[in-house]
Amino acid sequence: MSDSGFPVSEKQGRTWLCSVVFVDIAGYTRLPVAGQVEIKTRLEDHLADAVTEVPTGERIIVDTGDGAAICFLSDPEVAMFAALSLRERTTGKEALALRIGINLGPIKVVKGLNGQLNPLGDGINNAQRVMSFAQPNQILVSRSFYDVIACLSNEYAQLFHYVGLRTDKHVREHWVYEVVLPGAAETVHTLLTRSLEVPDSEELARRTGWDSRLLASVAEDLAQHIGPLAQVLVKRAAMHESTLDGLRQRLAEAIPDEAQRHAFLEAAPVVTAPPEPASKDTKETGRAAPGADAALLALIEAELSMHLGPVARALIKRHTRTPVEPQLLLQRLADELPSDQRQPFLKAVRDRQRSS
Repeated sequence: MSDSGFPVSEKQGRTWLCSVVFVDIAGYTRLPVAGQVEIKTRLEDHLADAVTEVPTGERIIVDTGDGAAICFLSDPEVAMFAALSLRERTTGKEALALRIGINLGPIKVVKGLNGQLNPLGDGINNAQRVMSFAQPNQILVSRSFYDVIACLSNEYAQLFHYVGLRTDKHVREHWVYEVVLPGAAETVHTLLTRSLEVPDSEELARRTGWDSRLLASVAEDLAQHIGPLAQVLVKRAAMHESTLDGLRQRLAEAIPDEAQRHAFLEAAPVVTAPPEPASKDTKETGRAAPGADAALLALIEAELSMHLGPVARALIKRHTRTPVEPQLLLQRLADELPSDQRQPFLKAVRDRQRSS
C-alpha cells in the first residue's frame, strides 16, 4: 500500500511540515496468517475510500505491516476528516478495531529500496507514539496538531477532549487530545466539509480587508519553512487576525524549528507592485524579469524545483524583487540549497544554458 503523487524529484530529500494519520489494527499479530490477509485487505479498501477526495499529489500512503501511515501535505483538516471517515467506515457491522493517532510535524521523504517514497522523521514517529496511547476505535491527536486545528474555528475546538500527559517507551512526554464526536456522523461530515472551504484571494480580501499581495508575500516566506501547507495556513490565519504582527505570530507556531521560526518572524514581507501588462520579457514566472530574461528564469526555476519543489518559484520571486545579475542570482539561489546540492545545481543550470 503506497502512493506517491508528485514525481520523486519533487518530494525526495525535502523536509515537509505535514499532518500524519497513523493507523494500527488492534490484535493484528494474534490473528492467523489468513486472518491477517483478510483484515488487511478490508483496511486497504476502507482507507482508499476515506482518502478518495484527496489528490494523490497531496498525500503519501505507507504500509506499516499491521496498519498504515498517511502523510497529508496540504490542509491539516483533511487529515482529521480522513481519520473520522475511516473510523466511521470501520465501526459498522463488520467492524475493524482500529487505533488512530494524528500528529502535525516535519517529515523527510526518501526513496526506499523498492523505489517508493518513504517518510521519515519526528512527524511520523510522533504520530505512531500518539497512536500507541489510543484504545480500539479511538482517535487521539498530538498537541501540535490540536494547536493548529483548534485555533481555526470555535467549532473545531469543541471536537477535542484533553486526555492528559502520556509518556512513551522512550520516556518522551506527549500532551494528548481525543477527537470527540458532537453527534451523528453526518453532523461531523457537514461541519468538516463546511470548514474545509477556504475562500479565494479576492473573497478573502473582501471579507477581511487584507491586501492579497501582502498575504501572498507572507505565504512565500512561510513556504520556505513548512512547504505547501503555507498558503492554506495564511488564509486561515488571516480570517482570525487583523494585524501583521498577530498574523505572523500565529503562523510562526506552525514552524517546528526554533531558528527558522525566529527567521520567519524577523523577515519583513515585501509587497510587490500590481502586475503590469504582459510583455515579451514576461513568461511563466508571472512578472517581468529584472536583470535576467524570462527564459533564463524559467530554466533556473525548472532546475531549482528538482531540489526544492514548489518553494523554488517563491525563492526566485524573492531574489528578483530588485534587479540582479544572472550569475549573482544563480549563486544566491544555490546558497539556499544544502551544501552538497549547490555545485550539482549550478552545473545543471549551466549545462541547460549551453544546450538551449
